[in-house]
Amino acid sequence: MLNSIRSPQTRGHEKSDLESGTGGLERALKTHLREHDLQKPQLFRLRAQLPEKGRGSALLAATERMWVNLKTYAEGGENTLHAHTNEDHTFIVLQGRAIFHGPEGESATFGRNEGILLPRGCTYYFHAESGEALVLLRVGCVVDAGHSPWGRIGGDGEPLPGSSKENKSVPTVFS
Repeated sequence: MLNSIRSPQTRGHEKSDLESGTGGLERALKTHLREHDLQKPQLFRLRAQLPEKGRGSALLAATERMWVNLKTYAEGGENTLHAHTNEDHTFIVLQGRAIFHGPEGESATFGRNEGILLPRGCTYYFHAESGEALVLLRVGCVVDAGHSPWGRIGGDGEPLPGSSKENKSVPTVFS
């Protein structure tokens, strides 16, 4: 069985298109799904490049309904209130500290080996606590396979692409 397990290359650190909101992770997932036998196990390592500025996302493994990626933040975070309309997902802190905020001003701080599960439609934003780079393991799962998992709306209910200026994305700089 071990001979049949393929360890995929980590992808997703391509530049995001801030004008269209298209992220490197979306492109990496499409490529990954084309290149892998999704009926076989996928091995991965929790290794990613830390950005000097901005944020990165490295796809580690995926099927048509579920994906695992490593999110890295030099500073800030997903600083705009939003919800994913067709994805349940979880974040687990591997390094640093993350402060998650809800729509009513509530907040919770998570450190290493702590996490949060966010069902589809749950409105939130988070940021990295200053002083240390933030590394998160993120696992997402599409709820309705007939619709795009990338649906995301802002606090005003309007579409909000993840890699957009409106979501406070900035060009990522890796050392």
